[in-house]
Amino acid sequence: MGLLQASEKDRKVAFSASLAAPGQHGHIGPFNTGITLVYRNIYSNIGNAYNPTTGIFTAPVRELYLFRFYIYGHGDSLVHTTAVLHKNGHHVAIAHAYQASGDINSSNGVSLLLEVGDVVYMYLTAGRKIYDNGDRQSTFSGHLLFTM
Repeated sequence: MGLLQASEKDRKVAFSASLAAPGQHGHIGPFNTGITLVYRNIYSNIGNAYNPTTGIFTAPVRELYLFRFYIYGHGDSLVHTTAVLHKNGHHVAIAHAYQASGDINSSNGVSLLLEVGDVVYMYLTAGRKIYDNGDRQSTFSGHLLFTM
């Protein structure tokens, strides 16, 4: 078993962001096609593996990561509030909420073994919506658990 290089052993990777940019609020969606959600209000981005322009997290080294996501919305009898965690373009986990009125929320989280260059992002499915405002209730976070 080989020794880890100091740069790999000591690597710190973590990010946390909310959906709405500072000073903004409102719904995103629904759209006719799905989109990658871009979380613009950055709390932390240690290691710069999360790209706040594209909304994509790219694994810098082979590691086990924990991702958590929270969604918020307003009840709507026609449009559900949903966001899906994707890894390399494939559905991994979903947060979904639906009711005719009132505030709604949901959350989920997973631990994923990622290879160098794997990408993880939140995806808004066609015909769905999500909401965020200054209360920062729709968030996406990830951090390294340990190096493999």
